[in-house]
Amino acid sequence: MDYHQSIAATCEQTVTALAHTLTAHGYRLERSFDLRSARHAAPTDHDQYLVLLAYEQGASAPPVVITAHEGAGVTRLQIEALPHSMAFVAALEEAANRLLDLA
Repeated sequence: MDYHQSIAATCEQTVTALAHTLTAHGYRLERSFDLRSARHAAPTDHDQYLVLLAYEQGASAPPVVITAHEGAGVTRLQIEALPHSMAFVAALEEAANRLLDLA
């Protein structure tokens, strides 16, 4: 099962909400790739692309790979091969709802 979500928020806002929510659900989120850092671009650059790794604490399973692409103030999240863990799916939805409440 794949997961796609468009959120009317910047990548930074989205990643902050994801990190907070996933941590509360027992996951650790790490940045694997950050386009702005790789290009040495200013934070005011409008395009951003991140690859995030979500590790379940205490588990030996491989991380969940999350990509986040921002353009024109909208961040598109994508996860291929979403884990079957309902806790992970609930955490994603909670983070998305938290961002919707801020808008």
